[in-house]
Amino acid sequence: MRSLTGLVYIGLTVGAALAGPFTTLLLFLPVAVIAAGELHRLTWRTDDAPPLFWTRVLAGCLFLVIAVAPIATDWRAGFVLLTAFLLVLLSMGLTLFRGGPAPVQEVAGQVLVLVYVALPFGLVPLVVARSWELFLGFMVLLWTSDTGAYVVGRLIGRHPLFPRVSPKKTIEGLLGGVAFTLLAAWIIARYWTALDLADWLVLAVVVTITSTLGDLLESAFKRAAGVKDSGTLLPGHGGLLDRFDGFLLAMPATWVYLQALA
Repeated sequence: MRSLTGLVYIGLTVGAALAGPFTTLLLFLPVAVIAAGELHRLTWRTDDAPPLFWTRVLAGCLFLVIAVAPIATDWRAGFVLLTAFLLVLLSMGLTLFRGGPAPVQEVAGQVLVLVYVALPFGLVPLVVARSWELFLGFMVLLWTSDTGAYVVGRLIGRHPLFPRVSPKKTIEGLLGGVAFTLLAAWIIARYWTALDLADWLVLAVVVTITSTLGDLLESAFKRAAGVKDSGTLLPGHGGLLDRFDGFLLAMPATWVYLQALA
C-alpha cells in the first residue's frame, strides 16, 4: 500500500509538471489546504483552537496569490506581500474577536501556516513555469536525498543526528543522502540542461540539507503534539505533512537559489 501510494504521488506530480503551471496549481491547491489543516491540528489540540476553516482559508488565499503568477499577466510581486499582510491583520482581528486564552500562540500559529505551508506549495507553479526540468529535477533530488539517507542510515548509521527529535536519523545517513543526491545531480545534468552541472550539484546540497531540516522540524512538531503521523490521508505514509516534510523547507531554499542565479 505504501509503494502504491508513492507511485500515485509520483505520477500525479510528474504529470502535473509536464502539463504546465495551471495544472500544477490545480493539483497543489488542495494539497496546501489539507496540509494547512494538518498543521492546525498539530498546533492546537484543545477545544479553544481557532476555527479550522479559517486556517485553510489563509493557506488557500496566499497559495493562490503566489501560484497565479505564471498565469495572470498583470501579476506583481507586491500582491503577495499585500495579501500576506492583510491575512495577518484579519487573523489578528479574529483572535481579538474570539478572545482566546493564548492570543500570541494563536497569531503565531496562523503566520506559521502562511510561511510553512502556503508559501512552499505556492512556489511550485512558478518553478514549473520557469522550466519543468527544474521542478522535476528538484523532486528527483528530494526523493534521492530521502531514499539515500534512509538506506545508508539503516546499513551503517551509528551516530544520531538529533536524537531528541528523531532517534533514527544518523550523521551517516545525512552524508549518504548528500552523496546519493550529488550522484543524481550529475546524472540529471547530463540530460536536462536547465542548469549547468555546477549549479545542479550546488542545488543537490541545498536540497539535502534543507529537506533534512524540514524532516526534523516536522518530527519535532509531531513529538510535541504526541502523535506518530500528521494525518491519515495517505495509506502507508500518514498525512500530507509526513509526505512533504522535507519539501516544505527545500522548495523555498531552491527558489531563493534559482533567483540568485537569474
